[in-house]
Amino acid sequence: MFAGWRSSFCVAVGVLLLALGVVHLIATPHIPLLLRGSPRAVYQLAVGPTLLNHVLVGLLLLPLGYTTWLAATAGERGEAWAKHVLALNTLVVLAMPILVAVFMRRPEYYRAPLFLTGVGLVTAISLLMGVAIYILSAPQHSSRQ
Repeated sequence: MFAGWRSSFCVAVGVLLLALGVVHLIATPHIPLLLRGSPRAVYQLAVGPTLLNHVLVGLLLLPLGYTTWLAATAGERGEAWAKHVLALNTLVVLAMPILVAVFMRRPEYYRAPLFLTGVGLVTAISLLMGVAIYILSAPQHSSRQ
């Protein structure tokens, strides 16, 4: 179903999603520092849910990357479910930069190195996932006659 380089490309995207999950988790301890300028009542209400949200997203990125990786290698073996998983994962990943742009509009966010790393990764990964789906759906041409 997938040529070797095509599945390698998708495996690399899966690894990048795993890396994004790790970056997200590494950034989590910085959340309380970012909220410290808030009034005390706001801080107390916001810190727990914000930390929980950040950890959950980081954790959920890990299986997203892993299933992308698995689907790429399964596609190499000709397993039909692989393209469906990759297509669904691609839709999820393509939504990520749009959601960042919609919800993270304050300029100070874009001065934080870990945030910029995450935004850069999610943007690159979404573009790479789009390319991956495109190349996986393109007809394979054999170089041997």
